[in-house]
Amino acid sequence: MKLWVTPEGDRWLCDECAAGIAEKIEEEKWRAAFEKQDPELRCVMCKHGDIEVWD
Repeated sequence: MKLWVTPEGDRWLCDECAAGIAEKIEEEKWRAAFEKQDPELRCVMCKHGDIEVWD
């Protein structure tokens, strides 16, 4: 999961969703601040996490 700095504010996006809007990211010059793997983080677009935690 990457934290993107956008004109509307910071957003966590998974790699799949970021690839889907790559054109918008480049056009608006979004910047990836950093990448973090945390089971509690959720993508703002798909609402899924990068890591699945099994009980």
